[in-house]
Amino acid sequence: MSSPRPGFRPGFRWLATLARCGRVARASLTLLSAVLLLAGAADAKEVWTGGDGASSLDVGGFYKALGAGLLVPEGLSKGRAALAATLDQARQSLPPEQAALIPSLEPMPTSAALSSQLARLQARLLWGEHLDFNAAWELGATVASHASFASGAALGGSPVAGPAQASRRLVDFDPVLASSGTFLLQHNLDRLSVKLSLGKLDLTVGRQVFSWGSGRLWNPTDLLSPFAPTDFDREVRKGVDALRLSVPLGTTGLLDALWLPQPRAADQGGVVRGQLNVLGCDFSLSAAKYVSDLVVGADFSGDVGPLGIHGEAAYTLWVAGWGEGPLSVNEKFLRAVGGLEWRPLEKLVLLGEYYFNGFGASRPDQYLSKMTSDRVARGEIFGSGRHYLGIAANVAATDLLGISLTSLVNLQDPSAMLVPVLEYALEQQVLLRVGGFVPIGKRPDPTALQRLTPADVLGNSEAFRSATSSLGLGSEYGASAAGLMVQLAVHR
Repeated sequence: MSSPRPGFRPGFRWLATLARCGRVARASLTLLSAVLLLAGAADAKEVWTGGDGASSLDVGGFYKALGAGLLVPEGLSKGRAALAATLDQARQSLPPEQAALIPSLEPMPTSAALSSQLARLQARLLWGEHLDFNAAWELGATVASHASFASGAALGGSPVAGPAQASRRLVDFDPVLASSGTFLLQHNLDRLSVKLSLGKLDLTVGRQVFSWGSGRLWNPTDLLSPFAPTDFDREVRKGVDALRLSVPLGTTGLLDALWLPQPRAADQGGVVRGQLNVLGCDFSLSAAKYVSDLVVGADFSGDVGPLGIHGEAAYTLWVAGWGEGPLSVNEKFLRAVGGLEWRPLEKLVLLGEYYFNGFGASRPDQYLSKMTSDRVARGEIFGSGRHYLGIAANVAATDLLGISLTSLVNLQDPSAMLVPVLEYALEQQVLLRVGGFVPIGKRPDPTALQRLTPADVLGNSEAFRSATSSLGLGSEYGASAAGLMVQLAVHR
């Protein structure tokens, strides 16, 4: 048997943390039972049909249970523990009123486990040919062995970065129903929209979903509800609040105009996007204002012989001063994707994609500022570096079994993340999904954090600023957690 790769901690700690997680997971399952009963009642998707056949009500939903075990890079855990201890020592040397100014930091374990359950109810009402009403609501519970992982943010990403939070909603309720450190219960009104068809015009108002761009792993032009390249469950996108007017352009084109309302007038946004098919290729152009950004984008997709080709690019200008004074451009960057798809066999699809991220940093010691930026927190941008290569293979082994392997490579570190996924249909409406995250790359070095003293904290020394600005990161994916996940999904 080969020896384990350095940086991994195999063994029985996963079993112990999974056991602790399982005891509380049973309580969260009980808490969700009422929702599951409602979802089960929607066994027949079409629950009502009008006498004229033009009106109908469809109700459905799903229940998903996921269990995961994680291994955090040891250097990241040791560095955080050392920093937490130094901060505590610095606070103890100060009067209470001054000690309160120094933040506290909780140590992070090197292994963790979590269990989550998600129930979703959704409905669609069609009233004649002119009215289309959509609604969807989710209730989810997560139990983790450590509070740092209760949000699930480390699944496929770095434990350094916080969970992405969509900010494209005008009004919303508090998503957290209950929270107690390692337990988190949330709900989400993910869809609530009305679509009016007025001749050749479609007007949609409310919380809705958009799926733009031609990229398979990265979508620079989709800032509203993109998937992360490491997402192994891509069934539901995040809903955003918008007013959308769609007008057909001939037989193959479409013009979309969006208003993205926000509570603060200066944050109001909008998008104009046109798409057209020419000589068998799809093209689109877009211009938008997102929060404080002006973004111009374009994408295309088509076929050249046996190869499918696609490309996508977005140029962003960060403009400061909206609603406050003279406008000024503080930052500008380009993000672009180009890729090829090939089907050498009927059941095998291969994908290669290059991604340039002009927002990213050129050195690992600058990654932390990108990981904790507002753009990453809003779920707009994925990746802290600049040059990436994505390679994916999808195999339909049988009618019931599908296997995929995605490799994301940061070319400048270099480092990589491997995402293998196996999907097996147990029944027509029951899917078992097994996946993992295998990070490859230089691990974080905790030495600089371990050398800090309380004097460095109190004096805000150069050593303190340098160590805390990088956390010893040596590569992007090398700072990510390794993980193994099992998900069971039941659709009704």
